[in-house]
Amino acid sequence: MLRGSLELAGTAETAIGQPPPAVTATALPSLGRDVSEPGEFDVILPIRIGYDMLKDKIAKALAAVAPAAMSIPDLEVYPSSGKLVVGLRIVKASDTDANAGQWVYLTGSVQVDADGHSVRLADLGLATSDQELAPLIDPIVAQLRDKTNVDYGVAYQNLLNAANEKLTRPLKDGFRMEGHLSSAKLEKVYLPADGIVIALRASGELKILYGM
Repeated sequence: MLRGSLELAGTAETAIGQPPPAVTATALPSLGRDVSEPGEFDVILPIRIGYDMLKDKIAKALAAVAPAAMSIPDLEVYPSSGKLVVGLRIVKASDTDANAGQWVYLTGSVQVDADGHSVRLADLGLATSDQELAPLIDPIVAQLRDKTNVDYGVAYQNLLNAANEKLTRPLKDGFRMEGHLSSAKLEKVYLPADGIVIALRASGELKILYGM
């Protein structure tokens, strides 16, 4: 969003009969080369975290907590109704059938730590109230809540740097643009089909300059 203003002022005269003597126009002031109070603007910067990256974090967390009596060979992560669903195929260690096992599903929300530039799973729990599975799943849920963090700090800094590079560049006919994004705050979190999207509202200053 850009904010600015432009004002033109003047007078109009209508003469009847003999026209009055011509009036010499006042010379315009010279064009300035700088702006003492540059305009402010906001822009939305999206950061995308693929579900494959989140699956990798979950798989590593599960490897540290899965009981010896069972294994979790498959897992899925996908959005549903504004929540994230984590599907786990749980197989008894003694079962050698490749198709054996039972799928259980956990649901939770995505919590963003804007200051720490990380995202994690929150409010994670079983999608069903299965009393037999609860003792096995509860340690897994606790581990995923504590260990499934994805750091997007590098992506955040790269996006901010790329935006600032595009905001400072030459324009046409002797004009140039100088802009800088000074801050970015969390606007909203989206869960489309291909990954988590963290929308950041970045604020900054923008100047349009003329001359060298």
